[in-house]
Amino acid sequence: MRLLLRFMLSGCVMTIVAPALAQPAQPPPAAPAPVDKTKVAKQYVNAGLAAQSTGDYDTAITFYQKAYDLVPHPDLIFDMAQAHRLAGRIDKALALYAKYLTDAPNGAQAPTARDLVAEIEARRAEAVRKADEARKADAARKADATRKADEARKAEADRKADEARRAEEAQRAQQVAATRPEGSATPSQQPGQPEQAPGHDLRLYGAVAGGAGVATLAVGIGFGIHARSLSNELSRPGATYSKAKVDAGNRANTIAVVGIVGGVAMMATGATLYWLGYTRDQRSEHLTLAPMMSDHLAGLVVSGRWP
Repeated sequence: MRLLLRFMLSGCVMTIVAPALAQPAQPPPAAPAPVDKTKVAKQYVNAGLAAQSTGDYDTAITFYQKAYDLVPHPDLIFDMAQAHRLAGRIDKALALYAKYLTDAPNGAQAPTARDLVAEIEARRAEAVRKADEARKADAARKADATRKADEARKAEADRKADEARRAEEAQRAQQVAATRPEGSATPSQQPGQPEQAPGHDLRLYGAVAGGAGVATLAVGIGFGIHARSLSNELSRPGATYSKAKVDAGNRANTIAVVGIVGGVAMMATGATLYWLGYTRDQRSEHLTLAPMMSDHLAGLVVSGRWP
């Protein structure tokens, strides 16, 4: 029985092993063909350029990065910088331009990269300048508005204070008038003080204007004499030309004309004011006309002062 069992087990083993031994040996799998990184990178670059031409800058940057990971050529850094610049990411573009110029200072795109960096920096400086000017202009507008508001408040406060002062003076004058007996002198006209003539102020102004006109006329005449003296000095035979003297003579002549004309005008104004004041004083004493008739005469009697 045991021998039979061994025979059966041996048969099973032979049945299992025999087909395996009958099969031919399989060759090992072949190694994959090497990848041409340059060719694949070029395909990525072409795809990136196509995406960039349609305005899809993020996709273009992704393809450029894939190409750079395969073949780290500096021109790919420049391409990524261009895409970032066109997408409006200026800071990232500047960083990539700087890296490109560091890696390939004499590269084919180096002059373009330098020009773009200079242009971007100039634009940023101009933007900063304009922002600073706008800030200063806004601060100036605010300061001017604040000043005008302060002036308006001060003017309004002064107006109210002036109105209050006038109202107080009027009330005080009414109180004084109410307590003063009838027929008494007003504060501006004290007993024993002569009443001021109506034309007193005009005559005073006329005298002042006339005096100022005389002084101005004298100054004009003095400068006229000085100008004439300089002219005679330069007109002498053999006299040396002097631009300083010519300019001084012209200035003196101008001052002389202004002084003489102004002095005469001021004197005329002063005389007019004085005459108006004088006539106002004289007219305060009215003329009186009265008819006169007799057996031999008929006429008018005039009484009073003639202006």
